[in-house]
Amino acid sequence: MTKSTAPAYRWIILLLSFLPCFMMSYCQFQATPYAAELMEKLHLSEQQYATIATAPMLVGVVLSLFSGSLADRYGVKRVVLLAMILTTVGALGRGFAGNYIALLLASILMGVAGVVLGANNAKIQSTWFPPEQIRLAIGVILAAGNGGTVLAMLIGKSLSPDVGTAFLYGGIVFAVLTVLWLLFAKEHDGGQREELPKPASLGEVLKSRHLWLAALAAAAYMGINVSISALLSPGLIARGVSDGAAGATVIVFSVVALLSSIVMPGIIGKFSNIKLPCALLSLITGVSVYFAWHTQSDALRNVLIAVTGWTIGGLLPTIMSIPTILPEIGPSKIGAAGGLITAVMMGGAFLIPSYVITPLAGGINDTAFLIVAAFGIILAAFFLVLPNANARMTSSS
Repeated sequence: MTKSTAPAYRWIILLLSFLPCFMMSYCQFQATPYAAELMEKLHLSEQQYATIATAPMLVGVVLSLFSGSLADRYGVKRVVLLAMILTTVGALGRGFAGNYIALLLASILMGVAGVVLGANNAKIQSTWFPPEQIRLAIGVILAAGNGGTVLAMLIGKSLSPDVGTAFLYGGIVFAVLTVLWLLFAKEHDGGQREELPKPASLGEVLKSRHLWLAALAAAAYMGINVSISALLSPGLIARGVSDGAAGATVIVFSVVALLSSIVMPGIIGKFSNIKLPCALLSLITGVSVYFAWHTQSDALRNVLIAVTGWTIGGLLPTIMSIPTILPEIGPSKIGAAGGLITAVMMGGAFLIPSYVITPLAGGINDTAFLIVAAFGIILAAFFLVLPNANARMTSSS
């Protein structure tokens, strides 16, 4: 498939894939402006709040392993539709949750559609988009996460002073998106007329060492990204920074990271070997986020967090494109491969901020963000040992 022969309908598919991921992120980070109210209303500790803020990603630890394989076997449209229905139930259920366990379970259920779409992101975009546009398409979908965070922070509590009512609005939007997916989503074979091989078993995919490295890199990435989105604002507020200034810092990060996830993959792709550039971007991310937390100046904090957003934004699209260049991963395995990466990535997103960083640091403090910075170094090391994700583009040019 070339750019000239790629179907125009791919942009509709891109939009249909983007919107549920965007809304899932928005609903997830709705909890951030209401953090104080939730902790008081439901008697939550800081660690319990962190689990609520990251709970939609927990379902990905298990579900991602199977959603990619299920899409390989039964088709993306049907699998995503079921996921959208479950997400709608979870998003609506959050509005009625009266205790920590109920809210945690509803929030976990709310993450299903984002997980399934994330696991099948590379599969969907690689069948609709030509090779030179795949990383761009993946980047647009991944930008949804930061886009939803921006909207959540901008809206804040303006929808309703009551957190339960605000949660209900998100569930209503999910219901509308479910209907749109049912009506307009389509399958596409990527221009391949020959019959594809029988879908691979999960066991075949689990044998790929490079795929495991990519998955662990994605987990390290999410440990940084989610810590900034979910922990930075309440941590700054507890330190004496105003609600507005703390929220503005998260907005700056999310806006810049959103733009970077669309623009930076193309810039990274100009290097014939992207291992060293990505490792350098990871190191800059770790250093800049630590000093952004540490500074007392609101203006300097926002400059440093903007640097963080720019350097980290293009890294996940690069990681998620790795299955498309691995020789052991072909069309029949790409859904399962994406599922493995997403499963480990979501595990990192849930566990690292809530059960590694916050407990080790004893709260949201200087030590917590020193650990976040250390994950930047870990991510750099992964890029140095991962295969060159630009290999296919280089060999085809």
